Amino acid sequence: MKTKEFKLKKVKSHQIKELKEDIKKNIKDPRQLGKKVYKIWDIVIVVILAVLCDCNEWEEIEDFAKSKKKLLSRFLKLTGGIPRAKTYERVISIVDSTVLNSIFVKFIMKIKFTYNKEFKDILSFDGKVDKGSSRAANEKRDNIKPLNVLNVYSDKLQYCIEQEMIEDKTNEIPTIPILIERLNLKGVICTWDALNTQTDNVKAVIENGGDYIVALKANQKTCYEDVRDYFDEERLKLLRIGYEGSYLVENEKSQSKVIKYEYYQTEQIEWYEDKGKWCKLRSIGLVKKTSIDTKGKESVEIRYYISSIFTNIRVFSEAIRKHWNVENKLHWHLDFTFRSDNNTTMNKKALFNLQIIKKFDLKILNEAKEAYGNKSLKRIRKDIARDIEVELIKIFNIIRKSSNFGSS
Repeated sequence: MKTKEFKLKKVKSHQIKELKEDIKKNIKDPRQLGKKVYKIWDIVIVVILAVLCDCNEWEEIEDFAKSKKKLLSRFLKLTGGIPRAKTYERVISIVDSTVLNSIFVKFIMKIKFTYNKEFKDILSFDGKVDKGSSRAANEKRDNIKPLNVLNVYSDKLQYCIEQEMIEDKTNEIPTIPILIERLNLKGVICTWDALNTQTDNVKAVIENGGDYIVALKANQKTCYEDVRDYFDEERLKLLRIGYEGSYLVENEKSQSKVIKYEYYQTEQIEWYEDKGKWCKLRSIGLVKKTSIDTKGKESVEIRYYISSIFTNIRVFSEAIRKHWNVENKLHWHLDFTFRSDNNTTMNKKALFNLQIIKKFDLKILNEAKEAYGNKSLKRIRKDIARDIEVELIKIFNIIRKSSNFGSS
Protein backbone atom coordinates (compact mmCIF):
# COMPACT_ATOMS: atom_id res chain seq x y z
CA MET A 1 0.00 0.00 0.00
CA LYS A 2 2.84 2.41 0.82
CA THR A 3 4.47 1.76 -2.56
CA LYS A 4 1.21 2.50 -4.34
CA GLU A 5 0.71 5.67 -2.29
CA PHE A 6 4.26 6.81 -3.16
CA LYS A 7 3.69 6.26 -6.86
CA LEU A 8 0.44 8.20 -6.85
CA LYS A 9 2.12 11.19 -5.22
CA LYS A 10 5.07 11.05 -7.58
CA VAL A 11 2.75 11.53 -10.55
CA LYS A 12 2.40 15.17 -9.45
CA SER A 13 5.62 16.09 -11.25
CA HIS A 14 6.98 19.48 -12.23
CA GLN A 15 5.72 19.02 -15.78
CA ILE A 16 2.11 18.15 -14.94
CA LYS A 17 2.01 20.85 -12.28
CA GLU A 18 3.33 23.50 -14.68
CA LEU A 19 0.90 22.39 -17.37
CA LYS A 20 -2.06 22.51 -14.98
CA GLU A 21 -1.09 25.96 -13.68
CA ASP A 22 -0.72 27.33 -17.21
CA ILE A 23 -4.14 25.96 -18.16
CA LYS A 24 -5.70 27.29 -14.95
CA LYS A 25 -4.16 30.74 -15.43
CA ASN A 26 -4.74 31.25 -19.15
CA ILE A 27 -7.90 29.40 -20.21
CA LYS A 28 -10.95 31.53 -19.51
CA ASP A 29 -14.25 29.88 -18.63
CA PRO A 30 -17.13 31.58 -20.50
CA ARG A 31 -19.85 29.59 -18.70
CA GLN A 32 -22.33 31.30 -16.39
CA LEU A 33 -21.20 31.23 -12.77
CA GLY A 34 -24.05 29.02 -11.58
CA LYS A 35 -23.37 26.45 -14.29
CA LYS A 36 -19.69 25.85 -13.52
CA VAL A 37 -20.10 22.51 -11.76
CA TYR A 38 -16.79 21.18 -13.06
CA LYS A 39 -13.53 23.16 -13.23
CA ILE A 40 -12.54 23.81 -16.83
CA TRP A 41 -8.86 23.07 -16.14
CA ASP A 42 -9.78 19.74 -14.50
CA ILE A 43 -11.63 18.73 -17.66
CA VAL A 44 -8.75 19.73 -19.97
CA ILE A 45 -6.15 17.85 -17.88
CA VAL A 46 -8.33 14.73 -17.70
CA VAL A 47 -8.76 14.74 -21.49
CA ILE A 48 -4.98 15.12 -22.01
CA LEU A 49 -4.25 12.14 -19.74
CA ALA A 50 -7.12 10.05 -21.12
CA VAL A 51 -5.92 10.53 -24.69
CA LEU A 52 -2.43 9.44 -23.62
CA CYS A 53 -4.11 6.32 -22.19
CA ASP A 54 -5.58 5.15 -25.49
CA CYS A 55 -8.90 7.03 -25.28
CA ASN A 56 -10.04 8.48 -28.60
CA GLU A 57 -13.70 9.35 -27.98
CA TRP A 58 -15.72 11.12 -25.27
CA GLU A 59 -17.29 7.97 -23.79
CA GLU A 60 -13.83 6.42 -23.38
CA ILE A 61 -12.65 9.61 -21.66
CA GLU A 62 -15.54 9.39 -19.17
CA ASP A 63 -14.74 5.73 -18.46
CA PHE A 64 -11.06 6.60 -17.92
CA ALA A 65 -11.92 9.37 -15.44
CA LYS A 66 -14.20 7.06 -13.46
CA SER A 67 -11.61 4.27 -13.28
CA LYS A 68 -8.75 6.63 -12.32
CA LYS A 69 -10.66 8.97 -10.01
CA LYS A 70 -8.40 8.23 -7.04
CA LEU A 71 -5.26 9.04 -9.02
CA LEU A 72 -6.74 12.17 -10.59
CA SER A 73 -7.90 13.50 -7.22
CA ARG A 74 -4.25 13.74 -6.15
CA PHE A 75 -3.69 16.82 -8.31
CA LEU A 76 -7.17 17.90 -9.49
CA LYS A 77 -10.14 19.33 -7.60
CA LEU A 78 -12.73 17.12 -9.34
CA THR A 79 -15.50 19.33 -7.92
CA GLY A 80 -18.86 17.85 -8.86
CA GLY A 81 -17.34 14.40 -9.37
CA ILE A 82 -16.77 12.89 -12.81
CA PRO A 83 -18.64 14.54 -15.73
CA ARG A 84 -20.53 12.60 -18.36
CA ALA A 85 -19.13 12.17 -21.87
CA LYS A 86 -21.36 14.92 -23.29
CA THR A 87 -20.07 17.34 -20.65
CA TYR A 88 -16.46 16.67 -21.63
CA GLU A 89 -17.40 17.31 -25.26
CA ARG A 90 -19.35 20.50 -24.49
CA VAL A 91 -16.72 22.03 -22.18
CA ILE A 92 -13.82 21.23 -24.52
CA SER A 93 -15.79 22.96 -27.30
CA ILE A 94 -15.80 26.29 -25.40
CA VAL A 95 -12.04 26.35 -24.81
CA ASP A 96 -10.20 29.04 -26.80
CA SER A 97 -8.25 26.98 -29.36
CA THR A 98 -5.51 29.57 -29.86
CA VAL A 99 -4.86 29.82 -26.11
CA LEU A 100 -4.87 26.03 -25.71
CA ASN A 101 -2.36 25.67 -28.53
CA SER A 102 -0.09 28.41 -27.13
CA ILE A 103 0.03 26.62 -23.76
CA PHE A 104 1.10 23.41 -25.48
CA VAL A 105 3.71 25.14 -27.66
CA LYS A 106 5.16 26.82 -24.56
CA PHE A 107 5.42 23.39 -22.92
CA ILE A 108 7.06 21.84 -25.99
CA MET A 109 9.50 24.73 -26.35
CA LYS A 110 11.05 23.79 -22.99
CA ILE A 111 12.36 20.60 -24.58
CA LYS A 112 15.85 21.24 -25.93
CA PHE A 113 16.27 21.48 -29.68
CA THR A 114 19.17 22.16 -32.04
CA TYR A 115 19.09 24.86 -34.70
CA ASN A 116 20.21 24.46 -38.28
CA LYS A 117 22.96 26.95 -39.15
CA GLU A 118 21.43 27.85 -42.51
CA PHE A 119 17.80 28.34 -41.43
CA LYS A 120 15.88 28.31 -38.17
CA ASP A 121 13.06 26.01 -39.18
CA ILE A 122 11.02 24.50 -42.02
CA LEU A 123 7.26 24.96 -41.62
CA SER A 124 5.04 22.68 -43.71
CA PHE A 125 1.42 23.72 -44.36
CA ASP A 126 -1.04 20.94 -45.17
CA GLY A 127 -4.72 20.11 -44.70
CA LYS A 128 -6.21 17.17 -42.75
CA VAL A 129 -9.81 15.93 -42.96
CA ASP A 130 -11.50 13.98 -40.12
CA LYS A 131 -13.89 11.87 -42.19
CA GLY A 132 -16.00 10.59 -39.31
CA SER A 133 -17.46 14.02 -38.57
CA SER A 134 -19.36 14.26 -41.88
CA ARG A 135 -23.05 13.42 -42.33
CA ALA A 136 -25.09 12.70 -45.44
CA ALA A 137 -28.14 14.85 -46.09
CA ASN A 138 -31.55 13.55 -45.00
CA GLU A 139 -35.07 14.92 -44.53
CA LYS A 140 -34.02 16.73 -41.33
CA ARG A 141 -30.68 18.25 -42.33
CA ASP A 142 -28.43 19.27 -45.19
CA ASN A 143 -25.17 17.53 -45.99
CA ILE A 144 -22.58 18.16 -43.25
CA LYS A 145 -18.97 18.34 -44.39
CA PRO A 146 -16.20 16.77 -42.28
CA LEU A 147 -13.85 18.77 -40.09
CA ASN A 148 -11.07 20.12 -42.31
CA VAL A 149 -8.00 21.60 -40.61
CA LEU A 150 -4.97 23.35 -42.08
CA ASN A 151 -1.93 22.38 -40.01
CA VAL A 152 1.49 24.01 -39.72
CA TYR A 153 4.15 21.42 -38.85
CA SER A 154 7.52 22.52 -37.48
CA ASP A 155 10.48 20.38 -38.53
CA LYS A 156 12.61 21.71 -35.68
CA LEU A 157 10.06 20.94 -32.97
CA GLN A 158 8.58 17.91 -34.78
CA TYR A 159 5.25 19.36 -33.72
CA CYS A 160 2.18 21.05 -35.16
CA ILE A 161 2.66 24.61 -33.90
CA GLU A 162 -0.50 26.12 -35.45
CA GLN A 163 -3.77 25.06 -37.04
CA GLU A 164 -6.97 26.63 -38.32
CA MET A 165 -10.36 25.17 -39.20
CA ILE A 166 -11.17 25.57 -42.88
CA GLU A 167 -14.65 26.96 -43.46
CA ASP A 168 -17.17 24.63 -45.09
CA LYS A 169 -17.69 26.89 -48.11
CA THR A 170 -14.02 27.48 -48.89
CA ASN A 171 -10.67 25.62 -49.09
CA GLU A 172 -7.12 25.89 -47.77
CA ILE A 173 -6.06 28.83 -49.98
CA PRO A 174 -7.51 31.76 -47.97
CA THR A 175 -6.58 30.10 -44.67
CA ILE A 176 -2.80 30.31 -45.10
CA PRO A 177 -2.57 34.11 -44.62
CA ILE A 178 -4.63 33.80 -41.41
CA LEU A 179 -2.08 31.35 -39.99
CA ILE A 180 0.92 33.35 -41.23
CA GLU A 181 -0.27 36.36 -39.21
CA ARG A 182 0.10 34.27 -36.04
CA LEU A 183 3.62 33.02 -36.85
CA ASN A 184 7.14 34.41 -36.48
CA LEU A 185 8.71 33.53 -39.83
CA LYS A 186 12.10 35.23 -39.43
CA GLY A 187 14.72 32.76 -40.68
CA VAL A 188 12.00 30.21 -41.55
CA ILE A 189 11.27 28.42 -44.85
CA CYS A 190 7.60 27.72 -45.62
CA THR A 191 6.49 24.83 -47.82
CA TRP A 192 3.09 23.68 -49.11
CA ASP A 193 1.57 21.77 -52.00
CA ALA A 194 0.69 23.24 -55.38
CA LEU A 195 -2.92 24.05 -54.47
CA ASN A 196 -1.74 26.79 -52.12
CA THR A 197 0.88 28.30 -54.45
CA GLN A 198 -0.84 31.65 -54.87
CA THR A 199 0.67 35.12 -55.23
CA ASP A 200 -1.07 36.36 -52.06
CA ASN A 201 0.27 33.45 -50.01
CA VAL A 202 3.93 33.89 -51.00
CA LYS A 203 3.58 37.64 -50.46
CA ALA A 204 2.28 37.03 -46.93
CA VAL A 205 5.32 34.84 -46.16
CA ILE A 206 7.79 37.49 -47.37
CA GLU A 207 6.01 40.33 -45.56
CA ASN A 208 6.27 38.33 -42.32
CA GLY A 209 10.04 37.85 -42.76
CA GLY A 210 10.08 34.27 -44.08
CA ASP A 211 11.08 32.44 -47.25
CA TYR A 212 9.23 29.91 -49.38
CA ILE A 213 9.96 26.80 -51.44
CA VAL A 214 6.61 25.78 -52.93
CA ALA A 215 5.32 23.39 -55.56
CA LEU A 216 3.87 24.24 -58.97
CA LYS A 217 1.16 22.40 -60.87
CA ALA A 218 -1.45 23.12 -63.51
CA ASN A 219 -3.52 25.34 -61.16
CA GLN A 220 -0.87 27.98 -61.97
CA LYS A 221 -1.06 27.04 -65.63
CA THR A 222 1.16 29.69 -67.26
CA CYS A 223 3.87 29.68 -64.59
CA TYR A 224 3.88 25.88 -64.45
CA GLU A 225 4.17 25.49 -68.23
CA ASP A 226 6.90 28.15 -68.49
CA VAL A 227 9.03 26.51 -65.76
CA ARG A 228 8.43 23.04 -67.19
CA ASP A 229 9.45 24.14 -70.69
CA TYR A 230 12.57 25.88 -69.36
CA PHE A 231 13.87 22.67 -67.79
CA ASP A 232 14.31 20.75 -71.03
CA GLU A 233 16.89 17.97 -71.28
CA GLU A 234 19.63 20.28 -72.54
CA ARG A 235 19.13 22.61 -69.56
CA LEU A 236 19.25 19.69 -67.13
CA LYS A 237 22.55 18.52 -68.64
CA LEU A 238 24.04 21.98 -68.01
CA LEU A 239 22.81 22.00 -64.42
CA ARG A 240 24.24 18.54 -63.78
CA ILE A 241 27.74 19.85 -64.56
CA GLY A 242 27.24 22.91 -62.34
CA TYR A 243 26.60 25.45 -65.09
CA GLU A 244 23.93 28.10 -64.31
CA GLY A 245 22.82 26.36 -61.14
CA SER A 246 23.18 23.34 -58.85
CA TYR A 247 22.44 19.63 -58.92
CA LEU A 248 22.20 16.97 -56.21
CA VAL A 249 21.42 13.26 -56.43
CA GLU A 250 20.33 11.06 -53.51
CA ASN A 251 19.45 7.35 -53.46
CA GLU A 252 17.13 5.41 -51.18
CA LYS A 253 16.55 1.68 -50.86
CA SER A 254 13.58 -0.19 -49.50
CA GLN A 255 12.45 -3.80 -49.65
CA SER A 256 10.35 -3.18 -52.74
CA LYS A 257 12.05 -0.27 -54.56
CA VAL A 258 15.23 1.58 -55.32
CA ILE A 259 14.52 5.31 -55.54
CA LYS A 260 16.73 8.02 -57.00
CA TYR A 261 16.01 11.69 -56.28
CA GLU A 262 17.60 14.31 -58.53
CA TYR A 263 17.35 17.95 -57.42
CA TYR A 264 17.96 20.88 -59.78
CA GLN A 265 17.97 24.59 -58.81
CA THR A 266 18.84 27.77 -60.71
CA GLU A 267 18.65 31.56 -60.28
CA GLN A 268 18.49 32.08 -64.07
CA ILE A 269 14.95 33.47 -64.22
CA GLU A 270 15.40 36.72 -66.17
CA TRP A 271 13.59 35.08 -69.11
CA TYR A 272 10.40 34.68 -67.06
CA GLU A 273 8.17 37.65 -67.94
CA ASP A 274 5.82 37.30 -64.95
CA LYS A 275 8.47 36.88 -62.25
CA GLY A 276 7.36 40.19 -60.70
CA LYS A 277 4.01 38.61 -59.78
CA TRP A 278 5.74 36.34 -57.26
CA CYS A 279 7.13 38.31 -54.32
CA LYS A 280 10.95 37.96 -54.11
CA LEU A 281 11.10 35.08 -56.57
CA ARG A 282 14.82 34.23 -56.68
CA SER A 283 15.09 30.69 -58.00
CA ILE A 284 13.22 27.82 -59.62
CA GLY A 285 13.86 24.11 -59.49
CA LEU A 286 12.64 20.60 -59.96
CA VAL A 287 12.84 17.17 -58.39
CA LYS A 288 13.00 14.07 -60.57
CA LYS A 289 12.05 10.90 -58.71
CA THR A 290 12.96 7.61 -60.43
CA SER A 291 11.65 4.40 -58.84
CA ILE A 292 12.67 0.88 -59.87
CA ASP A 293 10.79 -2.05 -58.32
CA THR A 294 12.04 -5.62 -57.78
CA LYS A 295 10.86 -6.62 -61.28
CA GLY A 296 12.89 -3.85 -62.91
CA LYS A 297 9.84 -1.71 -63.76
CA GLU A 298 10.76 1.98 -63.78
CA SER A 299 8.50 4.94 -63.02
CA VAL A 300 9.42 8.63 -63.17
CA GLU A 301 7.77 11.57 -61.42
CA ILE A 302 8.83 15.22 -61.87
CA ARG A 303 7.78 18.13 -59.64
CA TYR A 304 8.50 21.81 -60.21
CA TYR A 305 9.12 24.52 -57.60
CA ILE A 306 9.48 28.27 -57.19
CA SER A 307 11.45 29.76 -54.30
CA SER A 308 12.56 32.97 -52.60
CA ILE A 309 15.95 31.52 -51.62
CA PHE A 310 19.11 31.92 -53.67
CA THR A 311 20.75 28.78 -55.03
CA ASN A 312 21.52 26.38 -52.18
CA ILE A 313 20.83 22.85 -53.31
CA ARG A 314 21.18 21.34 -49.83
CA VAL A 315 18.60 23.67 -48.32
CA PHE A 316 16.37 23.31 -51.39
CA SER A 317 16.40 19.50 -51.25
CA GLU A 318 15.97 19.34 -47.48
CA ALA A 319 12.95 21.63 -47.49
CA ILE A 320 11.25 19.59 -50.22
CA ARG A 321 12.04 16.29 -48.55
CA LYS A 322 10.93 17.44 -45.10
CA HIS A 323 7.65 18.85 -46.33
CA TRP A 324 6.28 15.29 -46.30
CA ASN A 325 6.85 15.02 -42.54
CA VAL A 326 3.51 16.72 -42.01
CA GLU A 327 1.89 13.70 -43.67
CA ASN A 328 4.14 10.95 -42.35
CA LYS A 329 4.75 12.16 -38.79
CA LEU A 330 1.50 13.98 -38.04
CA HIS A 331 -1.48 13.11 -40.23
CA TRP A 332 -0.69 9.39 -40.41
CA HIS A 333 -0.52 9.13 -36.60
CA LEU A 334 -3.75 11.11 -36.14
CA ASP A 335 -5.45 8.51 -38.35
CA PHE A 336 -3.67 5.33 -37.29
CA THR A 337 -2.49 5.89 -33.70
CA PHE A 338 -5.38 8.11 -32.55
CA ARG A 339 -8.15 6.80 -34.84
CA SER A 340 -9.35 10.31 -35.74
CA ASP A 341 -11.51 9.12 -38.63
CA ASN A 342 -13.49 6.91 -36.24
CA ASN A 343 -14.62 9.83 -34.08
CA THR A 344 -18.14 10.80 -35.20
CA THR A 345 -18.42 14.02 -33.16
CA MET A 346 -20.55 16.56 -35.03
CA ASN A 347 -19.48 19.47 -32.79
CA LYS A 348 -16.55 20.64 -34.90
CA LYS A 349 -15.11 23.01 -32.30
CA ALA A 350 -14.97 20.15 -29.76
CA LEU A 351 -13.39 17.86 -32.34
CA PHE A 352 -10.92 20.58 -33.36
CA ASN A 353 -9.77 21.09 -29.75
CA LEU A 354 -9.61 17.33 -29.20
CA GLN A 355 -7.34 17.15 -32.25
CA ILE A 356 -5.07 19.84 -30.73
CA ILE A 357 -4.83 17.71 -27.57
CA LYS A 358 -4.05 14.61 -29.63
CA LYS A 359 -1.21 16.47 -31.38
CA PHE A 360 0.23 17.43 -27.99
CA ASP A 361 0.01 13.85 -26.71
CA LEU A 362 1.59 12.61 -29.94
CA LYS A 363 4.60 14.81 -29.20
CA ILE A 364 4.82 13.50 -25.62
CA LEU A 365 4.72 9.92 -26.90
CA ASN A 366 7.41 10.60 -29.50
CA GLU A 367 9.69 12.11 -26.86
CA ALA A 368 9.34 9.02 -24.66
CA LYS A 369 9.26 6.24 -27.28
CA GLU A 370 12.95 5.26 -26.98
CA ALA A 371 12.22 3.92 -23.50
CA TYR A 372 9.73 1.45 -25.03
CA GLY A 373 12.07 -0.26 -27.47
CA ASN A 374 10.58 -1.02 -30.86
CA LYS A 375 6.95 -0.65 -29.83
CA SER A 376 4.60 1.41 -31.96
CA LEU A 377 3.00 4.51 -30.44
CA LYS A 378 -0.31 2.68 -30.58
CA ARG A 379 1.07 -0.08 -28.32
CA ILE A 380 2.73 2.46 -26.02
CA ARG A 381 -0.65 4.11 -25.41
CA LYS A 382 -2.01 0.73 -24.35
CA ASP A 383 0.95 0.24 -21.98
CA ILE A 384 0.23 3.61 -20.36
CA ALA A 385 -3.46 2.71 -20.02
CA ARG A 386 -2.60 -0.54 -18.24
CA ASP A 387 -0.43 1.10 -15.56
CA ILE A 388 -0.71 4.88 -15.72
CA GLU A 389 0.83 5.37 -12.27
CA VAL A 390 4.14 3.82 -13.35
CA GLU A 391 4.16 4.85 -17.00
CA LEU A 392 3.47 8.54 -16.41
CA ILE A 393 6.47 8.73 -14.10
CA LYS A 394 8.62 7.08 -16.77
CA ILE A 395 7.43 9.38 -19.55
CA PHE A 396 7.74 12.66 -17.68
CA ASN A 397 11.11 11.70 -16.19
CA ILE A 398 12.40 11.24 -19.75
CA ILE A 399 11.03 14.64 -20.76
CA ARG A 400 12.47 16.27 -17.64
CA LYS A 401 15.99 15.03 -18.43
CA SER A 402 15.92 16.61 -21.90
CA SER A 403 14.21 19.86 -20.95
CA ASN A 404 14.28 23.02 -18.87
CA PHE A 405 11.33 22.20 -16.63
CA GLY A 406 11.61 23.46 -13.10
CA SER A 407 14.46 25.81 -14.05
CA SER A 408 12.37 28.97 -14.29
